Amino acid sequence: MTGGEIIAVGKAAEAVGKKAFAEDEKTKDVLLRIAEGTPEMAAAARSMAARTAVKERVKLKLYQPFARMIGVSRAYFDDTFLQEMGAKVAGIPDENLITPPASLAVPALLGLSYTFEEPGLKELYLNLLATASDDRRADQAHPAFAEVIKQLSASETQLLHVILSREDAFPAARVKDVRVPPSREFVVLMSHLLPTVDETTNEPIVESQVPTWVDNWQRLGLVNANYVEFLVGEHTYDWVQTRPEYIRLAERPDLTELTFDKGMVRATDFGRQFFRAVTE
Repeated sequence: MTGGEIIAVGKAAEAVGKKAFAEDEKTKDVLLRIAEGTPEMAAAARSMAARTAVKERVKLKLYQPFARMIGVSRAYFDDTFLQEMGAKVAGIPDENLITPPASLAVPALLGLSYTFEEPGLKELYLNLLATASDDRRADQAHPAFAEVIKQLSASETQLLHVILSREDAFPAARVKDVRVPPSREFVVLMSHLLPTVDETTNEPIVESQVPTWVDNWQRLGLVNANYVEFLVGEHTYDWVQTRPEYIRLAERPDLTELTFDKGMVRATDFGRQFFRAVTE
């Protein structure tokens, strides 16, 4: 096929497309005229009006006061953000909807501009903004929380959610090699071994980044991890020596005596408030 033929085919396709679009629009207009005055049409109109009103509320209360300050991607904030944030604040009565403080809104919106393609992190930012926009809950939204989200990876949010949602502590183990038994000197081989399992298969989930995640959460003040306190119960730590990570370490030829310390990871008050502020 020559270049001229390719262009001709393209123009023909464009003409067909325009005709189909015109016919589709004509059909839509006919259907709309038929539906006029029906209860279904009235309900649809009310629904559309409500959605539009919510989007305008979000635009005026949340976005416009800060848009010029942060210079974020308008492609996301002029359309998708209004819809997503509108869904978050739709249940807040007009008298309770407030503009969040700049100390929280600006870093949260900046964070959204970098993470709107990562659903896990985006959800945390949107929920935080919704909490700060409701005067009944606004005191739960600490300005530091936007910075906390910024320092999380998308992959760690699911496990963090599990730990912060618990009322009790999460069991943990510190795997070590006791090098000189008389003096009990030891070398830590793995910190923060957790009993993570797949809820569907009940098989262990091995994630090499878990120790780093727990250190990060502790650094951010969300959790405390220690191996002085531990959970009581005869079989509470039976899982440790059956974990793939422990079995792998036991195969090392340079070990003297492989053992572990019982411990736990517990949410702090700061972590629990963070969890309440970023979940619906």
